[in-house]
Amino acid sequence: MGSQSEDRREQGKVAEGSLARLAKGPAAKYVGFALLLAWHYALWFVPHVFVQTELLDERVTVSWLLNLGATVLFLFLIALLLGRKRHLSSYPWLAWAAPALTTAATLALCLAPFSFTAPGVAYALSFFLGATEAVMWILWGERYACVKANFSIKHIGTVFGFTLLACVGTTLLLPPVAATAFVALLPLASGGLLVLARRDGTCSFPALLPKHAAGGGFKSMAVVCAISFVASFASYFLAAVIPWEVLPTEVSSFTFGILGGAVLMLAIAGICIASKDKVNIFKLYPWLLVFEIVAFSLFLADKALYFPSFVAAVGISSIFEILLIMYFGILMSKGYSTPAMAFSFSGGCVRAGIAFGNTLAVAYEHAPAVAQAVTPETCLALICVLAALLIPLVRQEFSIVALTAAPPSKAEVDEICAEVAEEFSLSAREREILGLIARGYTTSTISTKLVISPYTVNTHIRHIYEKMQIHKRSELLNYINLQRSDF
Repeated sequence: MGSQSEDRREQGKVAEGSLARLAKGPAAKYVGFALLLAWHYALWFVPHVFVQTELLDERVTVSWLLNLGATVLFLFLIALLLGRKRHLSSYPWLAWAAPALTTAATLALCLAPFSFTAPGVAYALSFFLGATEAVMWILWGERYACVKANFSIKHIGTVFGFTLLACVGTTLLLPPVAATAFVALLPLASGGLLVLARRDGTCSFPALLPKHAAGGGFKSMAVVCAISFVASFASYFLAAVIPWEVLPTEVSSFTFGILGGAVLMLAIAGICIASKDKVNIFKLYPWLLVFEIVAFSLFLADKALYFPSFVAAVGISSIFEILLIMYFGILMSKGYSTPAMAFSFSGGCVRAGIAFGNTLAVAYEHAPAVAQAVTPETCLALICVLAALLIPLVRQEFSIVALTAAPPSKAEVDEICAEVAEEFSLSAREREILGLIARGYTTSTISTKLVISPYTVNTHIRHIYEKMQIHKRSELLNYINLQRSDF
């Protein structure tokens, strides 16, 4: 009996160790944020989640648009208020309060009989959900910054694809009330994983580059955001302007569009794994615009092709969001942006584009005579715009690769040292020692060159570390080299 008990304990330890290794795996860290995205898509794209109201009821559409607008507003507002020095994760109670409030508001919106009979209640709840979702977005972004996530497409793409398939598919198959309960629990699951992840005590954020040095990264973010806004606008205008009544799966077509996006995400991750090309994330983004142009072409070609055009449009709009998270997550890890700003850009510009695209389509819907006359011309104009955007997007690919991977020149290193000295108020001697470290001098060689003791050199170096919030020479050298390394 004693031997069997010891065997069971040993097996338990092995199982526990396996779960711990799984939880710490490179892909597992993305599950929590993937659940948050799955909550959003399951809530707004699965027909029977709103028990009291049809998915395409105008009140639901207005609620969704308010939710998108609130998410964009609070993402950028929080990032602006935090600035470069503060972090939302400094308020640990938010990690459990935001998910709990999101779950409660979701249940009230979907189940309360009065929520849509008095539309103001639904609109207020939807706006509130945008605020809590924005908080969770930024908390997860700061978590990924602390654990130095590399935002590899083979990991994040696979996790997001499978999570969306599992959660949205499960919601579609469950009966109405059970589906609502399942969707409402997703933010709690995301928050629970966030709280568990924070228990490792890791709270060291990547050192931000000086403002001038980070300017190139910010410019790249702004250009990609502008392109993504237009692309998201176009994709959701197309999805919303197609009459769902003529689609074979009718209102469920929205769900199949999201599932199509999940499958496309898995396909992209599979291509990247097969090709073993570490910069595939940048090369694949322009192809999404090409795919979007194809979706518009199918819509204009024949009514029989409305369904593949619709599924492609909805799926692409979800893919943009995930790809932008990877785009800006890489720049964030290199110190070009705060986590709050990076995740605000990644979520804000896509959701703003979706909101504006859907709003234009709704306006067309309320003026059918005008819509019939101008919809084809609008689609042709958007095709031309998307084609024109391919050029700056391809150029941006090389710019971002240079920002994140290309080794800096000697002039860039000298410039960053000067900017560091100014931003962190280094003394003249500390600035001199920083320049020597950048050139590869060791403590002993610095001591000989400056004719001071090694102890004095180490004291100056320690002061540099303290002012820059850096802990060792390798981190300092990585910072001076603009944190450019293979990703």
